Amino acid sequence: MRDTSHAETLALERLLFFSDAVFAIAITLLVIEIKLPALPHAADDDLARALLSLAPRFTGFVISFLLIAQTWIEHHKMGRQLAAYDVGLLWTNALLLLFVAFLPFATAVMSEYPNLRVAVALYAFTFAGLGLAKLGFWRHAVRKRLVDPDASEARSISRRVWATPLTATAVGVAAVAGVPHAYAGFVLIPAVAGLLDRPRTPGKSAVERGRSR
Repeated sequence: MRDTSHAETLALERLLFFSDAVFAIAITLLVIEIKLPALPHAADDDLARALLSLAPRFTGFVISFLLIAQTWIEHHKMGRQLAAYDVGLLWTNALLLLFVAFLPFATAVMSEYPNLRVAVALYAFTFAGLGLAKLGFWRHAVRKRLVDPDASEARSISRRVWATPLTATAVGVAAVAGVPHAYAGFVLIPAVAGLLDRPRTPGKSAVERGRSR
């Protein structure tokens, strides 16, 4: 961001700081949803059974924590590449944060009803929406030439950003089709990102295409 003015640098920092706050709150809300059932006559066996009954909620917490953390890391990498911003970028970022803020609710629904197709599909398509919003954020930055042309990670991001919406959509379709434990498909996101980021034959990257328009 060495070519931006001081005011524009501060504006970019505000965008990223606000985003970081939403990510942090969303992750915190995940654990708040885990509530231990009341035990009027508590004993070790009763507590053990109560904790075991919370296994679906613990599973939902871990899955969502890792997915939100992964999304935050990717958003952080994108933010490092920005050389400027515009109102459109602010709105695409706000759309991304909308899905981040909704994830704790979707997680609670899936954790409460892990065997219901609607619950898993709601979660999967929420995350697919988040992935599409993240894709829109990045493509807007590229199209409007807000990305530093010297950024070394820009080409990689342009390829890897497709992994989340593709995988999450596939998980959602599998859930609707009744595939058991379809949510396990989320573990494939890093593998899909790796496949998309494999070296290809020389050609114009998304950044280069954006600059040529």
